[in-house]
This record gives sequence, structure tokens and C-alpha cells, in this order.
Amino acid sequence: MSAKRMNDALRCFHCHNPVPPDIDIKIEVNGETRPVCCHGCQAVARLVLDGGLEQFYQFRDGELEQPDDISGEEEEKLAVFDRPEVLQRLSSRIDQDKQRIQLSIEGITCAACVWLLEQYVRKLSGIDEFWVNLTTHRAELVWNPEQVPLSRILKAIKSIGFTAYPFSASQEEKQLQDQQKKMLIRLGIAGIGMMQNMMLAVPSYFGLLDDTREMIDLFRYISLLVALPVVLYSAQPFFTAAYRDLRVRHLTMDVPVAIAIAIAYLSSVWITLFGGPEVYYDSVCMFTFFLLLGRYLESLARINAARTNTALQNKAPVFIHRVVNEQENTIEMVPMEDLQVNDLIQLKPGDFIPVDGTIVKGSTKVNNAALTGEFLPQPGQVGEKVLSGSVNIENTITVRVDALDQDSHLSTINRLVDRALQDRPRLSTLADRIASYFVAGVLITACTVGLIWWQIDPDHAFAITLAVLVVTCPCALSLATPTALTVATTALRQSGFILSRGHVLETLAKATRVVFDKTGTLTQGELSVVRVDNHSDFSEEQLLALAGALEWDSPHPIARAFRRYAKAPADNIAHISGQGVSGEISGQQYRLGNAQFSLHSSLHQEDQADTPADQYQLVYLSDQQSLLAVFHLSDSLRNGALTATDRFREQGIKLSILTGDSSSHVETIASSVGITDVFKGLTPEQKLEKAREWQQAGDTVVMVGDGINDVPAMAGSHLSIAMQNASDLTQIKADAVILNPDLNTLVFAQQKARKTFRIIRQNIGWALIYNLVALPLAASGFIAPWAAAIGMSASSLIVVLNALRLSDSRLKTSQ
Repeated sequence: MSAKRMNDALRCFHCHNPVPPDIDIKIEVNGETRPVCCHGCQAVARLVLDGGLEQFYQFRDGELEQPDDISGEEEEKLAVFDRPEVLQRLSSRIDQDKQRIQLSIEGITCAACVWLLEQYVRKLSGIDEFWVNLTTHRAELVWNPEQVPLSRILKAIKSIGFTAYPFSASQEEKQLQDQQKKMLIRLGIAGIGMMQNMMLAVPSYFGLLDDTREMIDLFRYISLLVALPVVLYSAQPFFTAAYRDLRVRHLTMDVPVAIAIAIAYLSSVWITLFGGPEVYYDSVCMFTFFLLLGRYLESLARINAARTNTALQNKAPVFIHRVVNEQENTIEMVPMEDLQVNDLIQLKPGDFIPVDGTIVKGSTKVNNAALTGEFLPQPGQVGEKVLSGSVNIENTITVRVDALDQDSHLSTINRLVDRALQDRPRLSTLADRIASYFVAGVLITACTVGLIWWQIDPDHAFAITLAVLVVTCPCALSLATPTALTVATTALRQSGFILSRGHVLETLAKATRVVFDKTGTLTQGELSVVRVDNHSDFSEEQLLALAGALEWDSPHPIARAFRRYAKAPADNIAHISGQGVSGEISGQQYRLGNAQFSLHSSLHQEDQADTPADQYQLVYLSDQQSLLAVFHLSDSLRNGALTATDRFREQGIKLSILTGDSSSHVETIASSVGITDVFKGLTPEQKLEKAREWQQAGDTVVMVGDGINDVPAMAGSHLSIAMQNASDLTQIKADAVILNPDLNTLVFAQQKARKTFRIIRQNIGWALIYNLVALPLAASGFIAPWAAAIGMSASSLIVVLNALRLSDSRLKTSQ
């Protein structure tokens, strides 16, 4: 039996922990009997093997936590998460059957753990989506509570050796603080070690100790001790990552870094003990310090991105003023956990708004800066919405709660950002692939240079090989893309542009055509009825009430113009995407929509002749026999629409309008913003067909819309962007969302995207040029190891600092 097999025989097959001598539990694997340390590991191993997930053991890295049996008390705790009121607070409902929740997971040690978790949980019945972020140890779960309770999912995760519980923003913040504290300690130790070793090395550099061999040996022993904590603690992340990468046969920059630090330190220890020309303790400490400094600056960008997502949630109050009796104005202080949808809460000036709601009493101004980037407070009147994450500025108001926690606008934003950070654009993947090949090239080159110099000058072969290994480390190449993307994503988030897909910046940077919907996109979407052409015996007030009843639950901007007149909803309401709405009122069937939908074949030709097109948006109301009314609606341009279209034209980007509106109001809006490529009266299918025509012609198409009828065209475009007033479905399906009413935000995002990829190209170009110049110099013996450490580290710092130029989140459309 080989030494490895004997060692494995003493360790648990599943968790790889030592098997106690008094335990004799076995499991059969591929015809072989393997030991396990407990019945828990035996059960988990059977689950993994029976589920066809044996590949987990090929990529496992290190020891795993042993699964514990779930006690009765733990089952009771987990069962609490199945209560409807608790589930409503912790998760968000996607549709009638599915809900979404974020989970924090403990026990993840490597990528193999993530693979096992995703593969195992996805096999459970009732699971629609489940993915785990290795960096944050957070999981996104979409499931059907009717098919599988949340407690059963948490128990299933527990059964394979991990612990899962609903995500908490405060706990996430604590983890980030701990991570940053640990990194600062590593950096500080490396910095102290570097300064002390440089001080001890200076006399040797200038030959001041050549006549005193005892002092040289003393300084070397002191340097050995000073560098020891740097190697064992500060450089530990490099060794851990390199070991993991070699186990899964994937080369990253940590491999040459770990090799360089290890051989430099060990060779210096050998020379200290047995004699030799020079030691490299100063180079080891300097190399480690500058590498950690670059990673620290890069981590600041990531931590800032995570804190941006959780900062608003941490501001939410623990207690809230709930209105008990509105007539008597009775107020009670209750915990946020006790708040329910449709409760009334009282918000005083300066209060953080923790829920989505509707103002039912009072008027004020609301600061949405944290959500949209708008620093000017917006007025809030009775009947208007307020969003979680904003702040009440002027007066005390009473708000009806519409959405809590996971269903709120703020939670939706955070989920979109998390999804964008999880996705990886093609350029990032390409850079990683290049870095992987580059690492292999560095290792081969270093070995080749070492062999050549061993033949030429054995005394200098090791120093030159070490210099080559250090100076060509592709740290800058590996940091070039992810740092820039993280900083840019955070800046856009602060300006009110939310990315929900990883490819947004890449696609937006090379966009050649921007396509707008009209109503609610180029225009404010706040339509109002300015004239009513009455073709019936109903009064104007009755006609408006009929229209309002049909539009009772529609999210479309046109519906808002009528809903204020409604007294009760219609029955059997049916929305026909891109055409209109139908329903029953007092047993009579009515239609409200465009001419083609409302003026059905049963109407007389003379009725159609009485509906001339004009500069307004026309909406037709009819019953089963005749036309009842033509409503003339007016809208105004959205803020920044004219400036945005001018900026796009200056950059040579083609502009188009695709709209379902068939009135001449389309041409009025188009001419006011200078767009001549206009297609009106289109169905959703026709919009999609047009978008695909442009794509086939070679255009990179960006579709900006707000309605459900825009979803097909948005899905069929290269990039889809939803406006702040878009329907929930549109925002969920979109690749990005604009959270403020200013279209200049879109121009800012496009400029930021171009600048991002310009900086990425600069970073990659700098990294490649630096390596191409430094490699021949190091291989020729002109660069000492300490100088190589400075050069490589400086290259990485330049890349990180260049990426931090993207952190400005202020709208600058004049650039």
C-alpha cells in the first residue's frame, strides 16, 4: 500500500478529518471500502454518491465540517422560517407560486463546496434557482414553498455539512469589517518586516560589513526572524490560494507569487545556515508588502460596492410609529418586525423611510439621493408613492405600507446589483484565461532562464531566476479587469443606474443604436386627459369613471391618467399587450385602447370617421355596439431627453423610436428630440422583429422601455434598459434599470462604460508592455530581486489606481 493510500485510510473519505481509532464505519466507493469518521459523514457521502455528485471529491480542498445530527430544538427553530408572517418578511414573492430569498452559508472553504451546494440543492423538488457566491458566501434561492418548505431546504443543506440561514445586512457588514481588519494586520506586519529588513540589508549593499563576518551572520539571523511572520502570516493567502489552484489544475497569479516567496525565503534560510553570497529577506518582505497593498486597494473597491448595497438597509429603524386609530390620531411605537402590509405609519421630518408605501395624509419633500443620485428633494403629495431607502425632509406624513423587506424597491435594487456582480463579462473571462496561460509561460521561462544561467554563471543563476519569476508575475494583468468593473458598477449604482447583468458595461460601450419607447421613456409618462370627445349619452364624468374602472390595476402610464376617476374596478379585466384593456361593468362589456383594438368590426364606418388624429395621444372607449368616447391625452418630454439624444448623435449613435402609439403625437415627440427613424402603431411582436432586423444589419442595439409591451423587444435586443416607472416584469427582465427620471443618466452610463473599457484596455496594455520590457532585463541579469519586487508591485498599483479613476458618480453629460 502506498504512503498516500495509507494516509487516506486514516482519514474520513468525506470530510478528510482523522478517523478516531475506536470508530469502524465504512462506505463502498466504486467497489472499494473506504473509512468514514461518523454516521453523519457516511449519510452525506451516500447522498453525494447516490446523487451522481462524486465529482465533488475530486475538487475538494482541505477538511470539511462534520455534519451534525439535527436536534429537536434545531428543528423547532428551523420550522419558524415556514410561518407565513416570517416568510413574508424574509423573502419576496415572484409570482403566485415562487418566492426568492438570500441565504448566508457557513462552512464554505473552496470552489468545490460551492459546486456541491449548487448541484445538491438544485436536485431537490420545488427548487427553481439556486446559486452561491464563493466570495460573499451568500446564496440566492428561488423555490416553491408549497412543494418544499424553507426549513426542509435548510435541513438538506445542514445534512451535507453546511449551515444556512436568511441573510442579514448587519451580519454582512460585520464580516466585511473583520475581513478588512485582518487584511490591514497582514499589510502592517509585512510593512514592518519590509522596513526592518531593508534597514538590516543596507550595510551589506554598501559593503560596510565585508570585514566583519560575524556581523553579517548576526544581521542575517535577525532578518530571518523578522521575515518569518511575514512569510507565515502575511503571505498565507498566497500559499493557500496557490495550493487550491494547483489542486484543481488552474493556474493563477498566486502560483508564481507563492513559489517566488517560498524559494526566496527557503534559499535565504539555507544560505544563513550554511553560508553563501547573499540573502533575499528584504525582497521577500517587499514583494509581500506591495502585493498586499495592491490587493488591499482592490478590496476597498469591492468592500465599497458591498457597503453601498447594505448601507441603506442598516439605516432602517428598529422601531416605527404605527397609527392605531386614524380618526383619533392614536400612535404606538412597534418593532419593524411587527409591521404588516396596509398598516399606517407616521414619518416625521428627517425619518428614514424603511418601506414602500403611499402617502395618505400630509405633504412633504422626499430625498431620493441614495436611490437615484438626485440630490434635489422631490415633492410628495397624498396618493403618491414613497420608496424604501429615501428620507422624509419637510413635514410629518402618514404612509400606508405597500411592501416590506424582500418585496421592497430597495431589496430589488440590491438583488439586481448582486446578480450583476455575480455575472462575469466576456472580457473579464478572457483576461483570466490570458493570465492563466501567462502564468504557465512565466514558470517555463523562469526554469529556462535558470538552466541557461546555471551553465553560464552558477553563482548568479538563482538570483536571476528569482528576479525573472518576480518581475513577470501577472498580478497587474489579473487585476486589470475586475477592479475597473467593480469601481464602475459602484459609481453607476450611486448615480441611479443599476446593472443587473454582467455584460451591461461591455455592450453599452460598443452600442451603435439606441431604441426608445415613447410613452414613459422619452416622455414623463404622466399623461392627463385634456379633452373628451363624447359619442354617447353618458356624461363626461361617467365616461372617465368607466375608463378608470377598466384601468384599475394596470401599471401602464396611460392607466394613471384614468385611475384617478375610478370609483370601483371592472369585472373580468383582461389586458391585451400593446393594444388595450377590456372588462365588464354592470354586465356590459367595454373596451379601452387604440383604434384598432377598440373600433372593432361591429362599429359603423361613420363612428370611425368621427375620430380624427391630432397632436394628442388618442384613447378610444367603446362598448359592444358603438364608440362611446375619444380621450385626448397630453404628455411632456422627460427631463434630459433632448440633451441625451443630442449627446448620442454627437457620438455617432443611431436613434430610433418603437412605439405602440399610432397617433400623430408620436411625430410631435420625435421631432422635438430630433429623431427621424420612427415606427409607430407596432405590436410587441413587430417591435421584436424590428429590433432583430437592426441586429442582423450589424447594429449593437440598446432598447430602452417601460411597459410590458416592450419586454419582447427588450429581450431580443443586445441590451435592455428599464425606466424607473417601468412595470415590475419589465424591470426584472431588463439588463439594467434607471432609477431617476433624468435620461442624462443613460448618457452618463454610456460614457462611464466607454471610459471603463478604455481603462481596462490601458491596464491590460500596460501590464503586457511592462512584462515584455521587464522580462529581457531580468533574464539578462540587470534587475536584482528587490528591484523586481518593486517593479512588479508598482505595475499592480498603477493598474489599481488607474481603475479607481472610475469612482466618480456625478452626472457629467458634457464630457
